[in-house]
Amino acid sequence: MQGFSRRGLFGLAVGAAAASAVRPALAIDQGYEAMLVKCIDPRFTTNTWAYMAGRGWQNQYSQFNIAGGPIGVVAPVFSDWHKTFWDNLDISVKLHNVKRVVGITHRDCGAAAVAYGDRIKTDKAYETQMNSEALRMFRAEVKKRQPQVIVELGIMDLSGAVEPVV
Repeated sequence: MQGFSRRGLFGLAVGAAAASAVRPALAIDQGYEAMLVKCIDPRFTTNTWAYMAGRGWQNQYSQFNIAGGPIGVVAPVFSDWHKTFWDNLDISVKLHNVKRVVGITHRDCGAAAVAYGDRIKTDKAYETQMNSEALRMFRAEVKKRQPQVIVELGIMDLSGAVEPVV
């Protein structure tokens, strides 16, 4: 350790890690399967990973987390966030050549209650209706901006089961 401070060794380790991290970036041209758009709610982190892994897409998708997931991208109450997502989708398609966008909302979502009112917390049919409408609006907006991208939609239950929305 002669001649190196702890900070210096840390700097070397970080530099080596950064240099090795450059190599995988060359694989960007291969394209990736999907971009997942989901809520920030930590209760669904493992379940959404399991859902994507169950489709065989480990390390083959990017992820955009925002309160409400697709609801946060289309609900008027969150309008300040919309441009950020659309810019991110654009660069994700350009950099990663994603083939599809997977939009997942979930049950018992606080952001959905902010967007659509407290009734969403007590009326499951209304919750399903509002989630489905938001997801369909999300699909329409994605297709308007990226018509070549396949859009898959679902509502995740607290158990992790995903109900497809067509």
